[in-house]
Amino acid sequence: MASSKEQGPQQQQQQTSDQSHNFRLQFVTWNVCDTTPLNVAPLFRAEGPPPDLIAIGLQEAPGNPATAVIFEDTWGNASMKHLSQRGYVKIRTEHMQAILLHVFVKLEHLPHIRWIKTAFTRTGVGGYWGNKGAVTVRMDLYGTSVCITNTHLAAHLEQNEIRIQEFHAITEAQRFPGCKAGTIMEHDYIFWIGDLNFRLDPIDYEAVMNSIADGRFQKLLEFDQLKVAQREGLAFSGFSEGNITFQPTYKFDKGTTIYDTSEKQRKPAWCDRILWRTRPGTEVFVRQHSYTSLSHVKQSDHSPVTSMFSIQVDLNKNQPLVQFEPVRNWMCGYKGVASYSVVMDIPTSGWDWIGLYKVGFCHPKDYRTYVWADSAGFGKGKRGCMVLFEPPYMPDEPGYYMLCYWSTHFDCIIGVSEPFQITKPPHLEEAMDALTFDKQRRSSSSSSSTSTSSADTASEADVLDQVDSEEPTQNTEDNREENVTRPKRHNGGVEQGKEGAADGLNKSEFGMTPNTDTNNQEQSIAMSEKAVGAIEQGKAEVQTEVKSNLEVTSEVSQKEVEEREDQKSPEDEEDTEITEAQMPVQDTTPSVETVPQALAGGQEVEGEKAKVSSTNQISQEEVIAEAAEDETYY
Repeated sequence: MASSKEQGPQQQQQQTSDQSHNFRLQFVTWNVCDTTPLNVAPLFRAEGPPPDLIAIGLQEAPGNPATAVIFEDTWGNASMKHLSQRGYVKIRTEHMQAILLHVFVKLEHLPHIRWIKTAFTRTGVGGYWGNKGAVTVRMDLYGTSVCITNTHLAAHLEQNEIRIQEFHAITEAQRFPGCKAGTIMEHDYIFWIGDLNFRLDPIDYEAVMNSIADGRFQKLLEFDQLKVAQREGLAFSGFSEGNITFQPTYKFDKGTTIYDTSEKQRKPAWCDRILWRTRPGTEVFVRQHSYTSLSHVKQSDHSPVTSMFSIQVDLNKNQPLVQFEPVRNWMCGYKGVASYSVVMDIPTSGWDWIGLYKVGFCHPKDYRTYVWADSAGFGKGKRGCMVLFEPPYMPDEPGYYMLCYWSTHFDCIIGVSEPFQITKPPHLEEAMDALTFDKQRRSSSSSSSTSTSSADTASEADVLDQVDSEEPTQNTEDNREENVTRPKRHNGGVEQGKEGAADGLNKSEFGMTPNTDTNNQEQSIAMSEKAVGAIEQGKAEVQTEVKSNLEVTSEVSQKEVEEREDQKSPEDEEDTEITEAQMPVQDTTPSVETVPQALAGGQEVEGEKAKVSSTNQISQEEVIAEAAEDETYY
């Protein structure tokens, strides 16, 4: 590898200026011989800092010439995918049949590039066919005009004069309306790459092979048709080329580093070249860091050639023409508002648009959605504009995005926002899942607290032991739910007695009380469990006492009736019949409402016996029948 340097009188001062910047450019040219890409990574490997701009020129790219105008080529797609992952954006592609030129820049330089224009020139079949010719991309880079031309000139040894004619045809034909540099040769920097097809002549095959074997490349270059044309001023006058320290790049047997072994045995030659030129009279700086071929890449009959340059640019020139306000609080599927301002009085149009891009996008058309810019800015710059991105077109995928302003007048992006995040909106299902998890966590905590509180209180432990003896329970959330729903099996006073405790537990469980009020939750749960145990215990005791009282009452009532019958006079029989007919029948069974009162007030069972004994008009059969009904009630 070798390097060359070209400087003007004041370039050293310009190189050390605080306002200047060494802008690195990498160029790759390769005749791929109608092959598809296997691995493009070796093409872009370079020593030193990564380049700011990368241009790759291809010749004989695969594909039908009729469809090449419509579809992106496979090499371009592979290069774009590889470079976009490294922070590069493709700013323009120009292609003419199998001749293609792709230009990529780092994202940070995107709003500093203006006036991107393209051109192509056919030179095949007398200028009517595009199998030979040139494609060009030009731009203003930080106020400096740069032109990149990729060419495929006429083939074969004897076509040297045709190649010289094609060079002049290309430089004269290509025009760039609206640009200061209206032609190729008027640009500050010109980089000319491609399969120029210049051969070694006059020298025979054996001499060429011996010189290659001995590494005498400079001796062979004396026969190079391009070098001769430059020395004689026939073509590429004023263009420079770095020292060639690599072996000829054409023609190999495909898949090998062996030169042509076919019957034709074409002489090896440096067909693939990279040259540069600066506009005379300008104080510009250019330096070539490397110039080499990639002989280990063998899938074509040509070797790719690559070169790295540095040029001087002024970072204060070509500042972004549109600035975006920071974007915040955007969510997938919701409206998004973007604010921006035009920082200079520049032409704007209703055909300008603002694209929403995922960070890592490949090219300006790789937007997720777009909106038209503020049409009120037509003809003049406008400050403080706002645009709305509607929900149906907002991305469904959360991630980091950015906004870019596309100018129809400049035919490029002139403003880029800072990256911002579009988040996934909270859904009801997620909120409910979070609430359920929190409820279960608090319920589990309440269960543990209830168990501890019950164990510390002797009276409550006794009640719980009695309940456990009737129906085994576990200190779990399912058990508490069973305790709460158990009163629904009963009616009347039991359900009403449980209503308060159950209501307190339900409110605590479903978050109707503050999370910090854990004492109330523990008391509610303990009260409900205590009430259930007390009710079950009282129910059993009352049933036993009622049966006992009924037996005693039946015996007492029978004796009193017999004694009164013996003592009653004939005069009293008539009054007794009237009294018995007027007296109502009384229910001797204690009501359910009296159970909690008896338990709470400590009334004696004897009081119930006395009350029952006053109902001596009821027969034993009726009392037993009613007692049986009361048992089914419980």
